[in-house]
Amino acid sequence: MTKTLIIGGGISGCTAAVELAQSNNSVTLVESKNRIGGNVLDYCCKATKDCSQCSVCIAFTQFNEFYSNKNINLITGASVTSVTQTGGVQTARIVRSHPVIDHKNCISCNACVSACPEKCITRDQKGNFTQYTIDFSRCRIHQGKECTLCADACPTKAVECGPENSEMEVRYDQVVIATGHEPFDPKKKPRYGYGQLKNVMTGKEAEELLASRRSLGDGAEDVAFVQCVGSRDPHIGRNYCSSICCAYALRLARVLKYNEPESNITIYYIDIQNFDKTFTHLHNELIASGIRFVRGLPFTIEETNNGKLKLFIEDWKNNKTVAFHDRVVLSVGLGPSSSASTLTEMFHLKQDEFGFLESDDKDVYVCGTCHEPMNISDSIAGARAVAYEIGKSVLAKGSV
Repeated sequence: MTKTLIIGGGISGCTAAVELAQSNNSVTLVESKNRIGGNVLDYCCKATKDCSQCSVCIAFTQFNEFYSNKNINLITGASVTSVTQTGGVQTARIVRSHPVIDHKNCISCNACVSACPEKCITRDQKGNFTQYTIDFSRCRIHQGKECTLCADACPTKAVECGPENSEMEVRYDQVVIATGHEPFDPKKKPRYGYGQLKNVMTGKEAEELLASRRSLGDGAEDVAFVQCVGSRDPHIGRNYCSSICCAYALRLARVLKYNEPESNITIYYIDIQNFDKTFTHLHNELIASGIRFVRGLPFTIEETNNGKLKLFIEDWKNNKTVAFHDRVVLSVGLGPSSSASTLTEMFHLKQDEFGFLESDDKDVYVCGTCHEPMNISDSIAGARAVAYEIGKSVLAKGSV
């Protein structure tokens, strides 16, 4: 039986793991956080009266399928520190943090949450997907103290305590790198005022608000969405399209307009990417609802004395105008994760000019947003394609 090591427990890594495990491969998945899900956990369903085709619900279903598969060995709160090859045997050395929650044996009873004296265990639930996370910075074990209260309280022994860190080795025949992405930090574009102006927020922050309320503020407002923040910008070394931002902003704008029909919404853009077959219908729907599309981006955002945000706009013909809004939502781009350079050296990977990972090694595969920006459905499809390629390679080796 072939052994596959997967690094990264986002939607790409989990999908590849499920596909390989269903084909009777031995799979070990290593995730640096103490839960799976990656960046997808920041997203919520963006349906109104109709589905918006954002694929978030599909991802959560995939995560549940991952947890239910007994053929996958999950190692959370862990990182690969080195790899060796001796006599054709490839081995990865892994360092893991404790306490450890075995999510496959977890029955979501909240006993560990109630037992923790530092309140560092939280229950995270998105749709039909539930898991628990541990804030190691507050855990007694990571403060040099002894504590087993969470493990003692667990009725299924799904929580394991121990020393702060432990080490292990995992043998593998091939590895899948699926470490995901990191969103651009909009503070690196200070002229937009993020972190300084209270009514300038990211799309993620806007989505968090809309997950629990109908508007971004006090009812109907004048809201601007600004595209390509940290994308298509050669001045900061990110002259590429992040591909998902247009669809993301349009769906958020749709939810906001549906909840508060009296809101005035403007989307400032370079050009709108035609993301899939639903694009034309969604684009026309938003225009019909009164949402404005302005081809041009602000080069500066300031706050006026009355609290309004003043946007200095430059359009595609270099014409300069001024617009006023109550709130601004920044659509930030995607970049490779901070672990990319470490993995590049460890697994002899390549990085393109923007830092995304590539592989020429027949036993090292790269998939998901660590390879290039992509949406949830494309990440799932790409991971399945990698699992298929591994299956073909294993069959070819077996026939030699």
